[in-house]
Amino acid sequence: MTQQPKQLNTTSSISSIKSNIINMVLFISSVALILAFVTNGYYEFKQQKDTLARQAISYSDIIGFSATSNLIFNDPSAENSRLTNLNLVDNIDNIHIYRYDATANQTEFFASYNKKNVPPIPTKLNQLDNLGTPEFFDKHLEVARVIEFEGQKLGYIYARFTLNKQYQQLWNSLYLKLTVLILSLLTALILALRLQRSITGPIGELVTLFKFASKEKDYSVRAPKQSLIELNGLSSSFNTLLDRFQAYIDKQAQSELEIRKLNQNLEDKVNQRTDALKDANNELLTTLETLHKYQNQLVENEKMASLGDMVAGIAHEVNTPIGLGVTASTLLNDRLREVKNALDNKKLTAKQLDKFLTEGEENLNIIYRNLNRAAELISSFKQVAVDQSNENSRSFKVLDFINDVLLSLRPKIKATPHQINLVCDESLVIESKPGPLNQILINLIMNSIIHAFPDGRIGKIDINISVHSGLLKIIFQDDGVGVDNNMKKRIFDPFVTTKRGEGGSGLGMHLVYNLVTQALNGSIHIESEKDKGVLFKIEIPVNVKKSTN
Repeated sequence: MTQQPKQLNTTSSISSIKSNIINMVLFISSVALILAFVTNGYYEFKQQKDTLARQAISYSDIIGFSATSNLIFNDPSAENSRLTNLNLVDNIDNIHIYRYDATANQTEFFASYNKKNVPPIPTKLNQLDNLGTPEFFDKHLEVARVIEFEGQKLGYIYARFTLNKQYQQLWNSLYLKLTVLILSLLTALILALRLQRSITGPIGELVTLFKFASKEKDYSVRAPKQSLIELNGLSSSFNTLLDRFQAYIDKQAQSELEIRKLNQNLEDKVNQRTDALKDANNELLTTLETLHKYQNQLVENEKMASLGDMVAGIAHEVNTPIGLGVTASTLLNDRLREVKNALDNKKLTAKQLDKFLTEGEENLNIIYRNLNRAAELISSFKQVAVDQSNENSRSFKVLDFINDVLLSLRPKIKATPHQINLVCDESLVIESKPGPLNQILINLIMNSIIHAFPDGRIGKIDINISVHSGLLKIIFQDDGVGVDNNMKKRIFDPFVTTKRGEGGSGLGMHLVYNLVTQALNGSIHIESEKDKGVLFKIEIPVNVKKSTN
């Protein structure tokens, strides 16, 4: 039920608002009056000093001019008698007249005047040139002026003026200004009090009304009309604000009722969705488990494919020396049959026998070399195959190990124009797991051959291997097409390949990453830009052994 608006008439006021307004008015008035008082006093004092200085110069010039005749006739008695007339001037305490002797180029005391009850002062012969402009001291003013006649210097006049009368006038003026200042402050206080009664009273009523509405949550109250137009506008605005508050409260109550209904429906939907989500999560976990099985199987297939490539390489490399050995043995068998027939028919000549022995020795050397080569190849391939399937650590010479890996990849490498450069200390011997390291190198090399040099492009692959602080550092770099930023971020993820649909499984670099980080406890990083090749930095902890060579 909506309450009827009701008027609240209150005569209470907010003492803090009144105090703040009074203090503000008094502060502003005080600052303005004090600034005016100080400024006026300063300029008055400065103006009075300037006036005194001008008067001192005028008096000195007049007295000096009157002493011209006595200086010319060198009559100090007449000058002393004339100076006694200065008793009528209240602010002159002492006068000295000095005569300048042009012939001797020196200045000498000539005559003086001392006011009654004022003691005489020492001569100022050494200070006459420094007192050309008036100098103010504690209670007196001193000035010295040159006495001239028709362009010739006759002497100096030194005058000492008292400032007691001026100081008395200054203090009287100060007392008067202080009285005016105090009266002005009292007037400002009275005006502030009246301002408080005419303005802060209605404001205090509005503040009290606002506090009541805020504390009691009763927005049906309304502010009364005010006599001042501005305050009446403030009351109207306040009433409008209360109207809006009241409307907002009513709307909020309606909204809360609707929200409670929606919350009830939402709880039911959440329960339904929760059950559905649990079923989806269970299905997802089952799918993820199956996916991991397939992924592991694909990784194993990748290893087997690599092993199959190595077997094909073995067959290709061993086929050549064995074929040459078979050819040489067949040729030797034919020559042996010819010699035997000639011997049986008693037609064997020394030349024929010598030729048979020479060719037989050559064929036997060919057979030996090729069989020995085949044996070396089989031994190397056997070691690579053992390393590829072995997960145990052993000590091995790094350079020989990598050469065996390159040998197993020779059929793939020979079919391309690319150049592989290897930099490794031939005496470096380490203890590590050769199987994962074998897989890493094979996958990196095949990855560059397959992906880095498309369209018959001739490329270069650099492999730099070194050991620092117990870490085997492998820098693998090619100058191929590189990869973009999007591919660089996902290159170690499974099933990511640029040869989708062309035989690429997307597991090569994923296998390399797992072998480096899990099997060998190392780290691998990639640096690449589009058309600027790719660089892999691999660090693997190893035990460095001393070379037995």
